[in-house]
Amino acid sequence: MHKVHKHFLRQSLLVATGLLGSVPLPTYASAATTTPPPAKKVYKIKSVSKALLRTVEKSALTHVRPVYGAETALIPKKFLEGQESTQNASTILSFVPGVNATSTNPIGVKTHISVRGFSQTQVGYTFDNLPIADLFNGGLSGGNNNYADLTNLIPVTLGETSGIRVTYGTPAPDINAIGAIGGNIDYLPKIPSAKPYASVFAGYGSFDTRSYGTEINTGATPGYGNLLLRFSSRQTAGYLNHSPDREYSYYAAYDLPQISPTSKWSVIFLLNKNQGATAARMPIALLQQYGPYYQWPRSFTYANSTAEHMMTILQNKTLISSHAVFGFKGFYAYTNSQRLEYVNPAVNTPYNSFVTFYLNPAQTVCQYSGNDFSGNPSAACQAQTINGDNYHSYSYTTSTFGFNPSVEWLNRYVDLKAGGLGAVSLYHSRNYVYGSPNVPEVAGYNDLWDEHAWRLYGKLYAQAKIKPTRSLAITPGLKYETVSTHINDVPGYYYTVGASSGRSYSEVSPYVGIQYKPMRAVTLYANYAVGYKYPNITAFYAADSNATSTSPSTPVTIKPEWVNTYQIGAAYKRGDIDASISFYRADFGNTFSSYYDATTGLTYEYNIGSSAYQGINIATAYALDNFVSLYGNYSVQEAHYTANSASAYGVATSVGEPRANTPTYLAGMGIEGHYMGTRARLYGNLVGPQYIEASTGAPTAFSMPAYATMNFNLAHTFQIYRYGIKNVTLSLSGVNLLNSEASVLEKQFPYMNNQPGNYLVAEPMMPRAFFGTVKMVF
Repeated sequence: MHKVHKHFLRQSLLVATGLLGSVPLPTYASAATTTPPPAKKVYKIKSVSKALLRTVEKSALTHVRPVYGAETALIPKKFLEGQESTQNASTILSFVPGVNATSTNPIGVKTHISVRGFSQTQVGYTFDNLPIADLFNGGLSGGNNNYADLTNLIPVTLGETSGIRVTYGTPAPDINAIGAIGGNIDYLPKIPSAKPYASVFAGYGSFDTRSYGTEINTGATPGYGNLLLRFSSRQTAGYLNHSPDREYSYYAAYDLPQISPTSKWSVIFLLNKNQGATAARMPIALLQQYGPYYQWPRSFTYANSTAEHMMTILQNKTLISSHAVFGFKGFYAYTNSQRLEYVNPAVNTPYNSFVTFYLNPAQTVCQYSGNDFSGNPSAACQAQTINGDNYHSYSYTTSTFGFNPSVEWLNRYVDLKAGGLGAVSLYHSRNYVYGSPNVPEVAGYNDLWDEHAWRLYGKLYAQAKIKPTRSLAITPGLKYETVSTHINDVPGYYYTVGASSGRSYSEVSPYVGIQYKPMRAVTLYANYAVGYKYPNITAFYAADSNATSTSPSTPVTIKPEWVNTYQIGAAYKRGDIDASISFYRADFGNTFSSYYDATTGLTYEYNIGSSAYQGINIATAYALDNFVSLYGNYSVQEAHYTANSASAYGVATSVGEPRANTPTYLAGMGIEGHYMGTRARLYGNLVGPQYIEASTGAPTAFSMPAYATMNFNLAHTFQIYRYGIKNVTLSLSGVNLLNSEASVLEKQFPYMNNQPGNYLVAEPMMPRAFFGTVKMVF
């Protein structure tokens, strides 16, 4: 499945996928010696390239390969080059069969990702095979079901990535994603290269989008290790009205000097900071009246946000015998988001948008000041709060500590792997209101909520790769998970007496995959997996909000969502042709949905019966000659409920009703060419209709129409080799050449102010845009 060095094969040490990471994989070489001969061979660790991506590294196209019997799409480093000006770490995934990814500005805020129709909260996200998704809400930015989510959070950028691996379906036990029942997206970190270099880059494009940065690699130096440093900044006025945004990205990867020839240490550090305006989902009626990029006037409402994500990884690979490797990763991740929201209580509107759910009537601090929440009508209070609660200060902070040990034993016929993942995450969410922008934080006085929580996650796993013949591999595995969550709400507007609640879950998940090569050009594969997703923090809100001064919070009754995943497929590669086809089905139980209370602005998660996802994935690539290649993909996907069910929130479903936000089909087609330092790509995507979800989580009879986009990228590298300059690359990119005015997301909400009926809100896609960049390498 993966290529390895011939010398490595001669030593009968086959590197499996689980050894991938920012530390180079170990290769073992017998040391040449003089007399007297050593009693044992001396093994040394050498730098080798990423085995997982090596099969496609020389190609500029995405490829689909089976890994442990599960279909896996690989986006190589060369495909990412030149994309950073027009794509981000989320939207780049739209090139992958069966994946739809969008965001509401070029930098990458407010992302929406679906994999084979599974929502972004059903998909796992890892960086160097460590979880980067929010442990409390899922998704890269807190998920899309919690309406106080972290829309401006950007955990990872393309500049920090050397490749992306998308696993379809519930992944194998050794993949350290949490709640990845619909698939996993693993961002492979950029690592130092053996040769030193330095580069600077800058760009400019539509919507006054600007970027600049630098990257320095010291090269491997005996006794000093190898260091890669990178800094970049991007800013944009945004294509939505008055929605500027700016990002700063800091990245470092360091291979430490070798203390022992059989042990290797490395460190990775990344910090991504973002600040800007949080764009609102706008009522479609207003977009039709004022244009697709209309936003609320700032005199009515606005939301300014700052967000940062930091992650540090320390890892080690140690050879413990000629056939066994011990690995260890320790990590710390920190997320902090601050949003100041203004709502003018004098404005009367029937709409209840994403950033304006505290519209009417305007709650004033004085209504519930004091620990008894009896109100304080004094003149002093009225003077202090000025206009009531027209400013909302929302903050969300998480700190996660984790460790990931593993042991792998490699043999000609059987590879064994065992390990685990332990993580503890601390959470603090609060929303305070005031009459002026300098909002104080006084618990029991002006807090809508102020809650602390912790979540413990533990995993133990074991899996084997059994190779009875050269053409057959069977991968059985087993995973045990345990999750404990505790939340504490101090007295506030929504939790008048304060309350605490929590619950623990433990589940066992089997896995089995098989790969068979009946002939050199054909690989047949299949897998079966069971997976679990544990309740988001929103599942605990109802328990605490029901507490009174005489009774505690109600028990948390929500159950984990579980899935049985079945996949079968075939891949063909011979000469210039590369193709694959797969079929899948996922049967869900205790299906998660979320209810948004338009009156209070709170979100509650609940179970709603069973559902099924099924479909077909087709991917092809054909090299016309040494310079031009064609590629295309097509997927059909269907999601529907398989039982009649009802929830405590009045939502009911029936057999055959569709699951929302699942495109009925996705298609992509492109042409790529290169000649004499010039590279060019032209590609288009087609997204099929998808049903719209109500704010209560119920399916609606409405659907978003299909839409198509077309993009291009043209770049040329000039070889200089003068004045210390190696080369200069100029590139031009275009997005949405067809200038489609479609929506990337729509949702149904009830009217406010006691008006009957519902309305739709939408997030419009980026209009036609062009970006140019220049990169100079020294």
